[in-house]
Amino acid sequence: MRNQSRIRIVVGAVALGLATTAFASPASIALSQAVKNGARIFNTDSFGSHEQSFHGRHTTCSSCHIDGGRIMGRLPNGKRIPSLINAAAIFPRYSPKLHKVITLETQIRHCVRNGLLGHPPAYGSQTMADLVSYLGSLAHGQRVMIGGKPR
Repeated sequence: MRNQSRIRIVVGAVALGLATTAFASPASIALSQAVKNGARIFNTDSFGSHEQSFHGRHTTCSSCHIDGGRIMGRLPNGKRIPSLINAAAIFPRYSPKLHKVITLETQIRHCVRNGLLGHPPAYGSQTMADLVSYLGSLAHGQRVMIGGKPR
């Protein structure tokens, strides 16, 4: 009985992100670190771009995706773009511009190359895994709707 109570506490703490390394599994620690790294990359990495954002800083994902992608964003030309709150839950999806089905990784690479004018992270790289982990954390609790619309 005592072990069951401890397991419930640890599982609850992990679910809330409160677990310490003394109780969390290596998998939950690694995933938590990937999400944290992904958020840092999202907010600070210019991917080698020398472009200045419309805020006067080097361009990063957060230059257009406001509040870490949690709310509607805005491109430098003023066009509004959807939040990223359900991005991980709607891929893969059909791209009318590319006339094919794309993955979340393909979309990330497209944004870095064409939006930031930077060097996209490689498929399978740790940087890509961290960004996908971060976007997955934003979609926590969202309904999976492959091919769905961004919100």
